[in-house]
Amino acid sequence: MKKTRKTIYIIVFIISSFLALCALLSLFSNADVRYLKLLNFPRIQFFLASFICLIALAFVKIKWLWYDYFLTASLVIGIFINSYYLINYTEIVDVAVPTASHVDGSDDQFSLLLTNVKMSNRNSDPLLNLIKLKNPDLILAMEVDGWWSEKLKTLENEYPYSQKAINEVAYGMVLFSKFPLKETETDYLNNKKVPSFESTLTLPNNKSISFHGIHPVPPTHFEELPDNEGQQEDALKELGKEIIDQLPAIVAGDLNDAVWSYIDQLTGTENILFDVRVGRGFFNSYNAEHFFMKWPLDHVFVTKEFRLVKLERLKYVGSDHYPIYLEMQLKQ
Repeated sequence: MKKTRKTIYIIVFIISSFLALCALLSLFSNADVRYLKLLNFPRIQFFLASFICLIALAFVKIKWLWYDYFLTASLVIGIFINSYYLINYTEIVDVAVPTASHVDGSDDQFSLLLTNVKMSNRNSDPLLNLIKLKNPDLILAMEVDGWWSEKLKTLENEYPYSQKAINEVAYGMVLFSKFPLKETETDYLNNKKVPSFESTLTLPNNKSISFHGIHPVPPTHFEELPDNEGQQEDALKELGKEIIDQLPAIVAGDLNDAVWSYIDQLTGTENILFDVRVGRGFFNSYNAEHFFMKWPLDHVFVTKEFRLVKLERLKYVGSDHYPIYLEMQLKQ
């Protein structure tokens, strides 16, 4: 029994040391180092694992030595570090985007479905059935290659307006709209293989919205994909320059970043864009294929003119991302 307890202690000690180190290093996640950036993603997992290790140490350790106290203090500090980021996505804090007070189906309301289809996924039926069920006004689909473009053509009868940038390098994107789109522009903010969308859509009440669809590259390296290491989220900073002094604006997409409420720093804006999740929940959209390793990668940010009616993470559709659905109201 004593030997088993000692073995458990050693395992917990090693895991706890790793978690404490990761929490401290995650403070530098905006540095131009790939592995430090990656520490920003699993903050929920770091928080939960640190809490479990803290409890485990209390049970398995009988005689406490100085390094046990040091490790315990490090775990507590790590929990506070991760809590600092995570607390914004709990109901403890106020919402950043107010909830609509009067929902009457008026002409100033619209809905958006955001989905990363996963280019290698070759079963479109679950997503198409979900779109039929939710019947959103706008659909932003990412990782759209030629195969997916053909499958999504079935939407064109219901969605007469669209913007498309199809490619075979995981960054193709399509926007379908029931509302008129004008001044559409496909930008390549930081990489010639990575498109982003800018367009103006007109609601039934003739009010206009600036819509931005974006899917920047991740902070890691893949053999056939663009590498974001050292780029300091340049695509998002370029986007921020376009948002300032625009119409009421929406930014939506798979940001390949968990964000954790520092959109101002990422985009170079301040008190202009607001995260619809703040004060409401995590709405983890990735990874839909793993039970434990989940974090929010698909985001929607809006300017101050918007109110949130509904926000949902939808069911699994064969992609490694869950679709995100929301209903918004424009108040001017």
